[in-house]
Amino acid sequence: GHDHVFIFSDQGMNFFPEWRDYIPNSLFIVTEALTPKCGPSCFNPWKDFVVPGHTDYFRYRRMAQFNLPTEQRTLLFNFHGRHPGLNDLYKKNFVRGNIMRVFDGLEGVSVGGFTDDYFERMGASHFCLVPMGTSSWTNHLYEAFFAGCIPVILSDGFQVPFENTLDWPSFSIKWPMTDVSMDLYNFLKSTPLYLLRQMKAAVDANARW
Repeated sequence: GHDHVFIFSDQGMNFFPEWRDYIPNSLFIVTEALTPKCGPSCFNPWKDFVVPGHTDYFRYRRMAQFNLPTEQRTLLFNFHGRHPGLNDLYKKNFVRGNIMRVFDGLEGVSVGGFTDDYFERMGASHFCLVPMGTSSWTNHLYEAFFAGCIPVILSDGFQVPFENTLDWPSFSIKWPMTDVSMDLYNFLKSTPLYLLRQMKAAVDANARW
């Protein structure tokens, strides 16, 4: 199986547990390095690699439409999506739960469930929070790029795509997911304007290549 390539989508390896018997030496293209109920044993860095998840063309076009210049952005950060108060699958997701508990109602912040003006809020935010989903990865990361929004990754096990090729620290922030607190708010709020411009430009440059 060394000369075969297999693509597995979100948690896809759990739907084919026999891979260990039939294709253990094949090359795997995956969206996450840490598949739930499988862990590190499902990903071998010497042969496998992570690629971005899919963002459909309609969403890409809408997000790009509302990608505002740094000077016109009015929100510090946002997160809108599934969280413990909305979906039973996320009852134990303390990261998203803490986002709601700590940041809801703060100045310059927009957090909550799904909203009709989601694309507008992303395009008006300097930063987009990217908390873990039902597993370590989430498509919120890739959506942030098209909105020109600097991603703040709140998932310790999230292995980003092409990490040896792209200069991720130049256009993203990785913050400990156990420290979703006012420390994060104050850190982001203290970012100088020149750095916001610089990081946003890097986000836009790496959105498509």
